[in-house]
Amino acid sequence: MKSGTNHINSFFLEMILVILFFSVSVTVTAQLFVSAAAKAGQSRDLSAALLQAQNLAEQVRGISSPDELPAMLSASPRVAGSGSAKLYRLEFDKNWHPTEKNSNFTVEVSLNKTGSGSGTLVEADIEVLRNQSGGAARLVSLHPAKYFPGTSQS
Repeated sequence: MKSGTNHINSFFLEMILVILFFSVSVTVTAQLFVSAAAKAGQSRDLSAALLQAQNLAEQVRGISSPDELPAMLSASPRVAGSGSAKLYRLEFDKNWHPTEKNSNFTVEVSLNKTGSGSGTLVEADIEVLRNQSGGAARLVSLHPAKYFPGTSQS
């Protein structure tokens, strides 16, 4: 009789170990899925931010005169700057639609014109920021430029 009780106790011990192993495995797997979902969200935000920054950079490179504004900035209010340096700010919601309130993303564009006797250089500093409760985190930063020979900025 004693050997039968030992056999039942070892069976229950094995079952407890198997259940413990599976619960640990499920916990690790669930953490991996949560981490993968967070990384996918970060990747989606980074891709969209890069697309917005590249779009603005191509518009800067496509201007036909030093005084022309890229199309995305023509509807945007100028935030700061005077003389040859101007700062523009575009606000976007979580789906990258332009918004004025509760923005999730901010695109800051600083345009600077430098003139010399031989021409004018138009430089842009484009930064895409994710707005968070503790401040803003930079996602993308691009620095396109276009040179106009034979024109001088006064």
